[in-house]
Amino acid sequence: MVASAPNTKTKPTAAQRKIIEDWAGLSDKASERQVENALVFPMIAALGFKPHQIVSSNIANTGESGLIPDALIYQDLNQPPVLVIENKKRHPALANASSADFVGACQQSSYYKEAVGYISNGIQQYLNINLVKPQYLAPYGLVCNGDFFQLWRRVDGLIFPLTPIQRMTKTSIPELMRQLGYCLGNPQPALVTTVWNRKGGVAKTTNTLNIGATLALAGKKVLLVDLDPQNDLTRGLGLEPASFPDYLSSCTNKFELREFDAMKSILHGAIQEKSFPTSDGQSFELHVLSASREHLENSRDRGQAKNQIEKSTNVRFEPVFKQIVHCLKQDYDYILIDVSPSIDALSKAVLFTCDTVLIPSNLSEKALHHAIEVDQLAIPSMRELRARGERLHLAPWSLGIVYSNCPTNSDNLIKNTIEPELQKRGFTGKRYKERLHTYTQITAAEFKHMPVVCWQNSPITNCYTQLVNKVFLSHNFTDR
Repeated sequence: MVASAPNTKTKPTAAQRKIIEDWAGLSDKASERQVENALVFPMIAALGFKPHQIVSSNIANTGESGLIPDALIYQDLNQPPVLVIENKKRHPALANASSADFVGACQQSSYYKEAVGYISNGIQQYLNINLVKPQYLAPYGLVCNGDFFQLWRRVDGLIFPLTPIQRMTKTSIPELMRQLGYCLGNPQPALVTTVWNRKGGVAKTTNTLNIGATLALAGKKVLLVDLDPQNDLTRGLGLEPASFPDYLSSCTNKFELREFDAMKSILHGAIQEKSFPTSDGQSFELHVLSASREHLENSRDRGQAKNQIEKSTNVRFEPVFKQIVHCLKQDYDYILIDVSPSIDALSKAVLFTCDTVLIPSNLSEKALHHAIEVDQLAIPSMRELRARGERLHLAPWSLGIVYSNCPTNSDNLIKNTIEPELQKRGFTGKRYKERLHTYTQITAAEFKHMPVVCWQNSPITNCYTQLVNKVFLSHNFTDR
């Protein structure tokens, strides 16, 4: 098992050298067809795909307008494609832009905007679960024009970037091909999400637990990871934190030795499973990975130590936890992580690892202030930090704000006070209309040590069902 997608530079292969040579011969005004024939299709062929595995087709659902991407890439023609490609022609403004200006130039370019689908049909539409026939839905998308190269990912209905906008050059093309090959050669991993705000009291743990339960009810395999020293998620499911082994220390030791298979065995031995019945005769199962307060504080203190030699290991916690999650990503559809609102080694490790962040907020000014900071500062800062070490799996991405602990009569307050305040503060992210209201059934469920969605007729269950459909299962798009 490898820790992550390879970023190491190696000498180009013969096929890559030919692609680089043909790319270098392209005009800075090369047509879309020229870019396809000299660059895109040869790249796909060099990854082992044959001509019959490259298809163009109308992929729109019945009743929708035509959706015809430039190419669908198949590993098995009897299965959905693994990649959808939208290609554009070159333009001198992008081909000749300086390194410092390149990304900004792409973001302002109509070619990039069209390829992604901001102003016409593009990757955003070609990965849209609501528009595309199931047999044509790919897990990955590629936008390319011979200058820009960017991979996108779809998990159920959610679409988000997998890489930053990258520039195609003689030296970068082999690495870009390795990124593409890694995606196409590995199974779709779990979506890793945290429900997090720097302000406590916003139903962070309650939402994590019940979003996970709602996904499990929808047939998804879900792992809940409790990294909050209060361990409310673990106890909320009727489990004891002390019953979980100290997998963090054991995995840290194996990480130092690069024994990743041993890490995976430790983790599988630590995970507990629990089934829950619902009021309408269904049942669902949640997998839980927890650590006691003592074990978490040891890892947190180790990660925050200024002089690592004073501790039992000189390994930072962020890469250890990232590898822990990597070991488990192929076993689940969704991994949801609960962590305290404090900015410490544990929360930093979660942001260093997760794909997306859903930001819960009640209707108080303080909670909204911190929610905006998470969206506008914490998430972009961590994404920039991660981009220094990895171009593939760029993250985290903001899923926006969900209003939690809302009184049932809060619509006017949100409309007349909160929304204008968010606009005043320059918040342009998503705010979901699917609000999580306060109901007594939530308290009753806590005493029963069960997710509230076990009561299928409860209004709060309907709230969670609508929210999960909106955020994860139906079409949703984020690039912030």
